Amino acid sequence: MRLWRSILTLLLAVLAGGLAAPPPALAATTLVYTTFKGDGAADQELWVYQSTNGGTSYSVLSDTNYRGPSGVLRDPSILKYNGRYYIAYTVQSWTTNSTYFTIASSTNLTSWTHVASVNSGIANTKFTWAPEFYVEGGTVRLIASVAATTCSECFRPYVYTAQNTALTSWSGPAQMWGLGTNHIDTFVVKSGSTWHAFTKNETTKYIEHWTTTANLYEGWVNRGTLWSSGYEGPSLVRLDDGSWRIYVDKYTNGGLWTATSSDLTTWTGLSAVGCSGCRHGTAVAK
Repeated sequence: MRLWRSILTLLLAVLAGGLAAPPPALAATTLVYTTFKGDGAADQELWVYQSTNGGTSYSVLSDTNYRGPSGVLRDPSILKYNGRYYIAYTVQSWTTNSTYFTIASSTNLTSWTHVASVNSGIANTKFTWAPEFYVEGGTVRLIASVAATTCSECFRPYVYTAQNTALTSWSGPAQMWGLGTNHIDTFVVKSGSTWHAFTKNETTKYIEHWTTTANLYEGWVNRGTLWSSGYEGPSLVRLDDGSWRIYVDKYTNGGLWTATSSDLTTWTGLSAVGCSGCRHGTAVAK
């Protein structure tokens, strides 16, 4: 009898407005994803997508038609910085020599303006691929994969550091020592006192996870491979709940795939992302 009286009292309080309704669930932060669509001449330009469901699916925000000064734009890495959006990108197809990477900016994600072209600074450069933004303590850096004509299987990651807030002047290159040879698409995040690098071994075709507690430039240790071979272009974004989402390009037969982790070490299995035509790219909170 006492139980029923308690339940009746609670119901009456709710009906009378005596108990506040639970707050509505917070909407996921809108993410934007910058990418290109393929190897054809018409596909090597900047596409911008957005997601409102935590990055599991995306819709087109803008086909910008932006290709930069070289007429080719691939592997765009996006950064939101000082009220503007910036992209850094590869300036030639994967079969064409390239000795530099390029940066552009926008305030609306649709109209883009050339900011700077950054030479590799490596003697006998053959390819300069996939520059990826890494920001720590207000310092903006880019990590690019550079290979020289004088050796085979010699892609290495090099760090370039912005010398002004306009991102028009850069120093570098500084090699990430210990992170092996023939690695491309290196993407770095920091959690606590540990740097984590996710990179593609261009010999084995696996995505690898490396860590260091020294600094960005040394002490890297291979923590193993992720999933199966045939993926490239890893990029990460922090989600609202503090977990991490990784994107990888299944270049073997197309499509963008994703997994999540709470600690950057243990990952879920990969699942396809609803993002029509999306390839190697990066996401950032809008």
